Amino acid sequence: MGLTILSYSIKNIAFVIKKLQEKNIDAVIIGDTSIQLALGHSVFEGDLDLFVISHSPIADKEVFEKLAEEAGWEISTTELGTPSLVVPVERGNLIVELYENYMDVEIPIEILEDTIEYRIEGVKVKAIRPEYYIVLKARQGIDLDKLGRYIRELKTKGLNTKLVEYAISLYLEDEQELIKSRLEQAGLEIT
Repeated sequence: MGLTILSYSIKNIAFVIKKLQEKNIDAVIIGDTSIQLALGHSVFEGDLDLFVISHSPIADKEVFEKLAEEAGWEISTTELGTPSLVVPVERGNLIVELYENYMDVEIPIEILEDTIEYRIEGVKVKAIRPEYYIVLKARQGIDLDKLGRYIRELKTKGLNTKLVEYAISLYLEDEQELIKSRLEQAGLEIT
């Protein structure tokens, strides 16, 4: 598969999203990239995590296999068994993980419909709001140190706690307390 990179450029994001859009695949950035975009980064770390809205990465896997074949990309799988795309970029490969509400991934439709839209290299790119990301990350319960770092950075840029509270309210009551507790551990007090 070649070298997998740990960083990629804003141009790489636009390139991948444009290729998806050309195949009528609608996707929203849901991972760390959504926070990094909101913070104004131009170099990104990690994978590019996308929630696919218009096709099921599992039921319509052949759509993604065909895209990969036509684009000269490879196809792999995420830890959850959903497809991921291995996209050659300047120095190695960018891993684009494709998700839908499946197993541990549960993103309410309200979060996916209330996105931030960026125009990158002439391409419309949708990402979840940073406030929603931190709720999803707290619900997941991993990387609380990274979550704390993002919360500190977002507080300096402006963090809308009402949106955080709204996102928490979209989950079941027993999960809400756990999410609030984890956010508190990461440095964000929610009443």
